[in-house]
Amino acid sequence: MILEHINDIVSVCAGHGVQTAIISPGSRSAPLTLAFNAHPAIEVKIIGDERSAAFIATGIAQQQKKPVVLVCTSGSAVLNYAPAIAEAYYQEIPLIVISADRPPEWVNQYDGQTIQQSGILGKHVKASYDYPVDGNHPDAFWHGNRISNEALIASMSFPQGPVHINVPLREPFYPSDGEHIEFPETRIIRHTQANLELSKETFEALKSEWDQYENKVIVIGQHEPDEALSSAMQAFAEETGTVIINEIIGNQHLIPGAVQHQDAFLQPTAQKALEGLSPDLVITLGKSLISKNLKVYLRNKSPKAHWHIRNSDRINDGFKHLTRWIQADPVVFFQNFNPGKDNTSFNEKWKSADETASNSISDFLATCDFGELKAVSKCIEALPEHSQLHLANSMAVRYANFIGLKKNIEVFSNRGTSGIDGSNGTAVGAALSQDKLVTLITGDMAFFYDRNAFWHGYDLSKLRVIVLNNHGGGIFRMIKGPQDQPDYDKLFETHQPLTAENTAKDYNFDYKACSDLESLNTALESFFQPVGRPRLIEVFSESKKNTEIFNEFKKLFAL
Repeated sequence: MILEHINDIVSVCAGHGVQTAIISPGSRSAPLTLAFNAHPAIEVKIIGDERSAAFIATGIAQQQKKPVVLVCTSGSAVLNYAPAIAEAYYQEIPLIVISADRPPEWVNQYDGQTIQQSGILGKHVKASYDYPVDGNHPDAFWHGNRISNEALIASMSFPQGPVHINVPLREPFYPSDGEHIEFPETRIIRHTQANLELSKETFEALKSEWDQYENKVIVIGQHEPDEALSSAMQAFAEETGTVIINEIIGNQHLIPGAVQHQDAFLQPTAQKALEGLSPDLVITLGKSLISKNLKVYLRNKSPKAHWHIRNSDRINDGFKHLTRWIQADPVVFFQNFNPGKDNTSFNEKWKSADETASNSISDFLATCDFGELKAVSKCIEALPEHSQLHLANSMAVRYANFIGLKKNIEVFSNRGTSGIDGSNGTAVGAALSQDKLVTLITGDMAFFYDRNAFWHGYDLSKLRVIVLNNHGGGIFRMIKGPQDQPDYDKLFETHQPLTAENTAKDYNFDYKACSDLESLNTALESFFQPVGRPRLIEVFSESKKNTEIFNEFKKLFAL
């Protein structure tokens, strides 16, 4: 029995440019699985663990800049998508979640694999749809086609993000002998998005306001690599003298003079370094920031104005001083906003603080004991140009943000929700969907939490993984509060005895273990060379020693 209204979902996805579907096997979802697999324009990958599947899809969509479809069976399967869907929602990555379901009359009747799936992903999807149970009536078929088009349009409209289509299916849903899946021409609803251009009058009003403020900074939150944005911002900085503060996940580290070490020199105890850095106007773009020091500093310093530039319908008032939300493409804004040259003395103070911090960090890393901080610096130093760096949460992304980056490397991290789950998966998705070498730096907890991201037979030869193994969640030892508790070891540090060696064997990784600088340098010599399979370096260290080193590092700026 060919379910034409189900096949139409696939046709609509293909018509909107979907190239990849990630499917976790199940019986109720069979009509969807068979249809996606039969369509010549869509590549199907099978990932058994739904949680990992959703993060892999996130990584692929991040690279393709197109929606990726996720298909699962009914019951708890769709709940396992939730962490990645929340991440995609806040990173504004387009995903099309299609969950098979029991017919509505069987919900709450204690039937197998039957839960309340309608709207199950809540507020972490841009839209949620219930597909028609049957498509036999022309109006029902038209309704289903409209839903599929609406879902694709919603996912791709700014801000992009995940959507959910819940598809109830009645038996029989396997094709009979001799039946073939066909994809007749279907209706595709095209969406022409409004072009948000600022008027000449608006730019003049902005220039008039700009002139009222003496000290100005531009802060870049998480942003996808964008050469056009980098060029526009570099030209703007050169024309106006405005300082640019870039976090490592902002991907603007190649702009000459961009400040990169603010997380180091904005330590709360660094009173001398903070003198004269308070801005009157803060301009922000992008999404989340890593640096708590930067966020707290700008919240406490009460700038006179804060402009946020974002082609989105979400207001970002993270510093609590927002005065203008400029709904525009940042590239277009910086190409067309010409306020003229400013007094650059304020900007030179920021650049001087950054240069001093950079020199202090280099000197410290050259002489400090071996631990995670030095290991991450050596790994970043060894990264090949024109590759990708993926950073897991907890300390990996923080170490990298302290160290900074000066190479032509794209940087990604799951900072939408900042959870440790899924770092492996998004890196795997990136390695499966583009030609650049992908390096993931991760902690042991994040790595072991997402081992199923490797549980498939797809080629991961472009993937390199560096695991910082301190046998527990060492980040809490570095945070004031948890570290001061008498039951810290019991309540905050998750002791685990595993090493990555067996995981490497299970998934055919080339494996090297390191516990000192000499062995790490030796392992890095050939680490990025092609070998036809993924490679993994495991760096062992002690949590308490890492904390001692990090505390000494922070003392460099406590003046």
